[in-house]
Amino acid sequence: MKKALLAAVCFILVCLVLINGTFALPDLDEVFADLTGWLGEFGLPEQGGAGTPVHVALVSDHTPQQLYPGGSASRVACVQNQGEGKVYFRLVYAIQYDADSWPELDIDFSVGNGFITHDDWIPITIDQTPYRMKAFTYIAALDHGVSSPEVTLTITMSNSITSEQLARYRKDFVQMQVLAIDPTPFSDVAPSAVEALNMALPLDTLNPF
Repeated sequence: MKKALLAAVCFILVCLVLINGTFALPDLDEVFADLTGWLGEFGLPEQGGAGTPVHVALVSDHTPQQLYPGGSASRVACVQNQGEGKVYFRLVYAIQYDADSWPELDIDFSVGNGFITHDDWIPITIDQTPYRMKAFTYIAALDHGVSSPEVTLTITMSNSITSEQLARYRKDFVQMQVLAIDPTPFSDVAPSAVEALNMALPLDTLNPF
């Protein structure tokens, strides 16, 4: 019997871009990347049926902001289900990690009702650069045409951060992705959204960037 689960995953990348020595939050239309693909060979328990394609979008404000020493910048976002069926999803942020300058960043998440916040920062590597990943799991199925509660990321930069420290950051020093699955194939083996997402996208091995 087939053990692989086919589930469509939509990856949406949000970047903070380095412009003229300051970190800027650009118009999201310029930096969205839709990397929709199929995942398989998860080694999951036997299940009947296959997942159907999902289509989720990240909906965010477009207020231009810049992040600079002594200042802060925020981005408000929610996930919208634009597919035909329900979806379970996990929202993950990756922030470049530099041990020397990490204490100079105050990183705050304001999360709407319905999310579980996984408190620990998870060390990951993106293109051989250290990052720290934070994950948020939505605990219910998101219906077609419905938007999730909002999540706000606010980064405040200490005015004592140095030019040398700033120069270590990549242009995409903050990245964000939404990973969504069709809940139907999990109905018999994982009755909750958290269980299904832990099975399909386990945090202990997850690095979607």
